Amino acid sequence: MDITRPDAHEAPLCLRAMKTVLGADGVIGPAEARLVAAAQRIILGTDLDFDALEPIAPKALAEGLTRPALRTQLIGAMVVLSFASGEAGPEQLEAIEAFAAALDVQLDEVGTLRRYVKRNLALLRFDVLRRMYIGQGVARIWEEDGVRGIVRTIGGAAGLRTDPALAAKYRALGEMPEGTLGRALFDHYRTNGFPLPGEKYAGPEMMILHDVAHVLGDYGTDHAGEFQVAAFTAGFRRAQSWSILIFVLCQFDLGVRVAPLAGVDAQIGLLEPEPFFEALMRGNGMKLDIFDGWDFWAAADRPLDALRAEYGIAPA
Repeated sequence: MDITRPDAHEAPLCLRAMKTVLGADGVIGPAEARLVAAAQRIILGTDLDFDALEPIAPKALAEGLTRPALRTQLIGAMVVLSFASGEAGPEQLEAIEAFAAALDVQLDEVGTLRRYVKRNLALLRFDVLRRMYIGQGVARIWEEDGVRGIVRTIGGAAGLRTDPALAAKYRALGEMPEGTLGRALFDHYRTNGFPLPGEKYAGPEMMILHDVAHVLGDYGTDHAGEFQVAAFTAGFRRAQSWSILIFVLCQFDLGVRVAPLAGVDAQIGLLEPEPFFEALMRGNGMKLDIFDGWDFWAAADRPLDALRAEYGIAPA
């Protein structure tokens, strides 16, 4: 995610727009206020009195914000904060659509919010997954092996088949020296009781990069850890960032099961804004996107600390 920081003139306009959206239903609750306070401190680097700010009309915002990147980022932030508030409704959606039209921003995730508000959850799930690495991975399997590849992937996750050669390849990571990326990934799987790729009930191999992100960022697999690793991933990704954030908010905070993942279930209202935004900015500081052509096996035998330093991953 390429984060564009607003200047001293733009920041109040952005916050006024956020206030207009979050207060569109007539009230800004404590959870929404915490979200904005955390965003100010961690992302914007401002300390403005949010309560004292006046709402703003779409035309006035468009006149004050001229940078296209900042315009797009603001609409994306509006969508994500509406999901994160847990109170997204037709009033917020209408306000965001009006701002998007005035700023001449076309963002697919506005449509995702529309489906959430209208409770068209089947299309919401499709929207989110097809814009993430999950959807891209399934598309690659289809292109390379067609129906047979899809059936094989589903069968592995369902415990109907195993791949001994693939499992042996990943079990060999356990023989690497402690402190290497490969050994840390192996320990991550075994410590958390996850089957390695190729073992019974294992997820598709394409999902290992999600677990590599857990290891590189040193994030757990509990409720808080999943929020943080998603934000961390959205930060270093060069694409799909908004959908990644929407996915984790739906999956673990709003009770909208986007993907049939084992482990942590949704617990509504438990999002902690500060570590969430801190993880986003930490990921944003990375020098590469591990989902974009990075070779895990070329880095597997290297020291984890050295990789973190090389990739620009700040201490947690």
